[in-house]
Amino acid sequence: MLLPCDLREWVAADDLVHFVLEAVNDVDLGGAVSERGTGSAQYPPRMMLALLIYSYATGVFSSRKIERLSFESVSVRYLCANTHPDHDTIASFRAGQRELFQRSFGSVLRLARELKLVQLGTVYLDGTKILGDASKRATLSPEQLAQQLDLADRRLTEGLWEQAEAADRADSDQGFRLPRELADVAQRRARLQAARETLAARAATAAPRSKPTINLTDPDSRLMPQANGTYVQGYNAQLAVEAHGIIVGQTVCQSTSDITALAATAATIVAEPNEVEHLVVDRGYDSQPQIDATEQLLDTTVVCEPTLHPRAPAARRTHARARRAAQRLARARFAHSLAGRALLHERQTTIEPVIGSLKHNLRFRRFKLRGLEKVRGEWTLVTTAHNGRQLWRRWRIRG
Repeated sequence: MLLPCDLREWVAADDLVHFVLEAVNDVDLGGAVSERGTGSAQYPPRMMLALLIYSYATGVFSSRKIERLSFESVSVRYLCANTHPDHDTIASFRAGQRELFQRSFGSVLRLARELKLVQLGTVYLDGTKILGDASKRATLSPEQLAQQLDLADRRLTEGLWEQAEAADRADSDQGFRLPRELADVAQRRARLQAARETLAARAATAAPRSKPTINLTDPDSRLMPQANGTYVQGYNAQLAVEAHGIIVGQTVCQSTSDITALAATAATIVAEPNEVEHLVVDRGYDSQPQIDATEQLLDTTVVCEPTLHPRAPAARRTHARARRAAQRLARARFAHSLAGRALLHERQTTIEPVIGSLKHNLRFRRFKLRGLEKVRGEWTLVTTAHNGRQLWRRWRIRG
């Protein structure tokens, strides 16, 4: 210990940090810049990217905890070259680098191809609800918004009247300044008014039977129904997984169900033309327009068992309705065939463990960012970390 320490000697040769550094080495930074936070130092974007991927792959998502790792973890100290990015710098980099995360997602998949660990003949899709950085208590209906606005107006009016009387008695210029409590009420009223306008615009495009609501903390999040009958405030995170459990496509949507998410999720799959032979989904994706668009986009066959038993097409129906009925009947026949049942069974044993790994092994159950675009960037970061972890395990077994 009398000589300077070499951290390379302190990190095991098969440590995950080596694989992460190798994976991000070929990522195109594309002009990415690490903005300076509360500290006085600025750090290389490639190092910040590796730091976030390694932290997410080890189940650490808080920027303050990641900063603490740069002091406590030997692997992170090695990754950061014994520097210590502050939590503000980490949070700013994570919030503003969605395109860089997307390029790193593709770079990890290219690495998987080089290692011959990706098999894209059959791809499985599913969605899962992830909590947003918002509370259900901050979700209001139009009636509740109106009540909150009336309350804010009364508090402002009464407070300004009392302030004017106090200023007259004191004969000072302090009456021209809002006290902090009234300023907070004014800011809340402005937020409520903006939420009211957003909700009105959303209601104009919503389905007639739907009841529009808005969350004041994260307006892009939605009340998502769960299988047990409860609701969570969050997003619908979509995954496309190949046979070995590697995520090859991902996105986040605001739809409370999967029925409108098939085409958008399939468009994110990183594959060569005609490489995906079958796209296997559950009944939640049973939408013939979505299935038609997906099959045309990827030139593939979507395996989806219809939610209801389809009837044979009748001659008296319109041509479009008869065509859809025939397509549903053909899907049902294939889903109940030996090959179809095998693919649907493989979907349960392939993509469900991936969702379980993300939520239970990595313990990722809530987004740290707000807003749909930032949430999509974080989801890309999570799935990249999962793929890196999976590839590292297989690389270590082979090595």
